[in-house]
Amino acid sequence: MKPNHNIKKPDSSSKQLSLEEIIGLNTRNCNGLASNTSTAKCAYVAGCVLVVYDVDSSTQSHLMVSHRMPKPLCCVAMSRDGRYVAAGESGPQPAVLVWDCANPAFISELKGHLYGVECIAFSPDGEHLVTVGGYIYLWNWRSAMLVTKLKANSSCSAITSACFSSDAKFIVTAGKKHLKFWTIGSSATARTRLNKGTESLTLHAKPVNLGIQKESYFVSVISATWTDNGVANQEQAGESFTIYALTDAGILYIVHSGLSVTKSVDLKVKNGFALSASSKLIACACSNGAVHLFDIQSLKHAGTLHYSEAKKCNGKNDTVSTAKATELYFKLTPTIPNAIACQFSTSEKLVVVYGDHSLYVWDIHDVNEATRCCVLVSHSACIWDIKNLGCENMHDPSVSCVARGCTGGVSFSTCSADGTIRLWDLALQSELSKDVLGHESLNIEPMSTAHLVSAGIFERNTMETSVSTQGYRSMAVSSEGKYLAAGDFDGNLHIYDLKSSDYTYIEDAHDAEILSLSFSLSSKKDDVLEEVTDSHYFLASGGRDRTIHLYDVKRNFDLIESIDDHSAAVTAVKFTCNGHKILSCSADRYAVITSIFIASQIYQILSRRSVW
Repeated sequence: MKPNHNIKKPDSSSKQLSLEEIIGLNTRNCNGLASNTSTAKCAYVAGCVLVVYDVDSSTQSHLMVSHRMPKPLCCVAMSRDGRYVAAGESGPQPAVLVWDCANPAFISELKGHLYGVECIAFSPDGEHLVTVGGYIYLWNWRSAMLVTKLKANSSCSAITSACFSSDAKFIVTAGKKHLKFWTIGSSATARTRLNKGTESLTLHAKPVNLGIQKESYFVSVISATWTDNGVANQEQAGESFTIYALTDAGILYIVHSGLSVTKSVDLKVKNGFALSASSKLIACACSNGAVHLFDIQSLKHAGTLHYSEAKKCNGKNDTVSTAKATELYFKLTPTIPNAIACQFSTSEKLVVVYGDHSLYVWDIHDVNEATRCCVLVSHSACIWDIKNLGCENMHDPSVSCVARGCTGGVSFSTCSADGTIRLWDLALQSELSKDVLGHESLNIEPMSTAHLVSAGIFERNTMETSVSTQGYRSMAVSSEGKYLAAGDFDGNLHIYDLKSSDYTYIEDAHDAEILSLSFSLSSKKDDVLEEVTDSHYFLASGGRDRTIHLYDVKRNFDLIESIDDHSAAVTAVKFTCNGHKILSCSADRYAVITSIFIASQIYQILSRRSVW
């Protein structure tokens, strides 16, 4: 009898996970953000996913690789008409990926780079794509063919930015001690060697005469005519095109096709990071959260967007905050994050990404009265834990709000190594107000030491305290949604009462970082369980110091007992059997069941070790 090799096909009717929303981004520099003024969309990298954000409708669409295991993305570019978007992968053997944003659909995968792709740019006519990573590659991306490649110099890996000239005759690259124009010309040799006669293009280097600035480190380069019809018309009349270049020292240069610097402006900042051009303005993203705006023709200073002012200014579309909350914020955030990337999504809206992984959309219709009309916040460091929150209507936390027809919303919390805990309310699209959906306003309502922020379909609540911490490592939420406990890297325990905003701080609860926390079940409205669960209410913590601590919630979190059954870091603790047992596991490869016996308010701890 022959064996049956038929493979059971998955049921097409079965439900599959779909990506709805992404919180956060991985933009590291000017190459991780792109935009198009004709569509009012911007694109940024978020891990292995490319997020296309519509500034007008405040909606996300997500582009990713589905036919293979994806790799993290590090750079992105949008075509001039806004229809196509391309992204470069990081790591060994990366690919350049191209999507159609209109459909959306995956179009092409370009392979050739040996290491990560650092920067990428579309030609103005949309026919070619230039990528830099080890070598400079020029692609005909529609036919998925490599036109030519070459090594720029011995330090090609130091190239940080690239763009096309408006007439598509030049490619401009910038980097450490590097600012070059590459003439795109024809070659019969290239026709035979590379593309078998289908296309014949080569690149010839023409270094810019920088004079005493030849040692400068250029971080961003753009062609103003990408979005400037006025300058483009001047070029058609025979005038030279203009290239803008920014150094890490904060010097803005104008370079014409004559390969010489015609004008420079000292921004008087510690560092410069990125450039973007609209029909009227040049935006320069700089250190300390400053974005300087200049007239595109005269380079006269037009205004400055300050990250700090967004926290304390009071305007129609801006944030509203009390002096107390603002003072607390700056106390916990001594340094202002750098503005590391910027792009004009329209001629009057500027998208800025900051070093704390936040994204702001500024309305600069009136530069002197610029307002922040949208914000996407996230953690600025590693997220170590995520927990569901109990609904404010206090029903059974094991049943979702949507399933019960509850209007309380779906909430969860995250803690991070950046020293913040964020509470997130995921509201239903149909329940959102017009203001929230249209991002016409961004409201921050002071709640003691908490900020309630509305942005898109998320309502974000950042809990802050006067106690500084190096970062949170673990977290737990009580079943009724009243308490949130968080352990930090120093072994301190932080407990928040989410109903009354009371705060309890237990210093040096452990000798090392707290790796796991768990609450037992609180009092339940159940005739069977009420007698058992109403008698005690515990919080357990496990740390890298190999111990487990047990706290009595009803006695203001008094320490009941310390358990040291493990010989290595305790990586997880959980209550079972209605809080009568603790299950713990450790790096010593043992799982331990600890029993808790209660008699006349006297606790007795017994352990039984099991090998897993």
